[in-house]
Amino acid sequence: MHKIHLSHLGCAKNMVDSEIFLSHFHEMGFEETQEPNDADLILVNTCGFIASAKEQSIDTIFESLEQKNAKVVVAGCLYQRYSNLPDQMPEVHGWLNENSFSGVKSLVEKLGFEKKTPSSSIDQYGRILLEKSSHAYLRISEGCDKSCSFCSIPGFKGKMVSRSIDSLLEEAQKLLDQGIQEINVVSQDTCNYGADIYGPAKGGKHLRTLIEKLCELDVFRIRLLYLYPLWLDQEFYQMIADQDKVCKYIDMPLQHASKDVLRKMKRPGDGERYLKELALIRNIIPGVTVRSTFVSGFPGETEQDHEQLKQFIEDAHLDWMGVFPYFREEGTSSFNMKSHVHHATRKKRAKELTSLWENQFFQKPSRVNEVHTVLIEEVNADYCIARTSFQAPEVDGVVYLPKYNGSVGEVLDVKVTADLDFDLEASPA
Repeated sequence: MHKIHLSHLGCAKNMVDSEIFLSHFHEMGFEETQEPNDADLILVNTCGFIASAKEQSIDTIFESLEQKNAKVVVAGCLYQRYSNLPDQMPEVHGWLNENSFSGVKSLVEKLGFEKKTPSSSIDQYGRILLEKSSHAYLRISEGCDKSCSFCSIPGFKGKMVSRSIDSLLEEAQKLLDQGIQEINVVSQDTCNYGADIYGPAKGGKHLRTLIEKLCELDVFRIRLLYLYPLWLDQEFYQMIADQDKVCKYIDMPLQHASKDVLRKMKRPGDGERYLKELALIRNIIPGVTVRSTFVSGFPGETEQDHEQLKQFIEDAHLDWMGVFPYFREEGTSSFNMKSHVHHATRKKRAKELTSLWENQFFQKPSRVNEVHTVLIEEVNADYCIARTSFQAPEVDGVVYLPKYNGSVGEVLDVKVTADLDFDLEASPA
């Protein structure tokens, strides 16, 4: 068999594409290798969201081209965003603009690899999982119908295209058959899922239907990510509270609290309405964990706007939080806005917001002696790494289990023995 090395860059949604690509190449006679110098083909699945991601993608492409025995193929957001890349990088052997088996088959034949007869029935969403862990991502749609002025995604991903509920249930079952215990539901516009195929989705009605059907599967837990503020109704939050398999976890990027800034961002609401929404969520879902992210230094953001956001963070008592300095991206409506905030001020304000939240976090009561159910994600020689329901993959803390001889996918109750900054240490209860 020919060997393929995958260089995956970007977010969880892009990871799903990488896993589908691997499945398609496997159908064409390729097996994966972790060593680029052993590969006959190197696939670079790029990210093109912000400047630093674009630079990393370009660097990875040129590093891959140093492997003279391998053909280099580029896919992903960077190419989708900049369709003239083939003219600027003639050294690259092939380009994939979409994730389809027909595209992969055509490319493999074009590059001169020995042809292999694929299976009679190709699974367009078949995946070879990149991580040997107990969680996986279920991407329920692509593209976005929103028009946030700082975001470039709709410009190259297009309007939202939802998967059908039946196809998602089929994919979820295949993930469970591979040993996955936690399904993380993702998309660019999660709350609006199904609006393009099932009709208006205000309140999250189609997403609620999907989650209720996923709960009928033999899955340990389900987590919802990227929820849009002021969109979901009380019935949706009640579903989260009532469904034992759904994590009591709300990931809702609010982006700011100043009404003026939010309007320039083309986002709904303001700090006051967000606090009311959080109060509603916490009232309906006792013990819920809330994560949010914010953009600091958006064009026109005044010192007063910044202070308003700081006050909001103090009042919101978020369990997890991320802050990003504003990035000026071509192709967004904010690119040509006036009154851009100096980059040093953006970073300074972002640091202030992060410090404010961290001070809050470390003033919370210790979790020592608490008992929680965890899912083991990684097994090492002398410890295991696990997560609780209030810890999302990759972005939140983890639980370390020293000297525990567990297995990936194992579920057990543990007693917390130490707070380790954002992580926890525990032993079997």
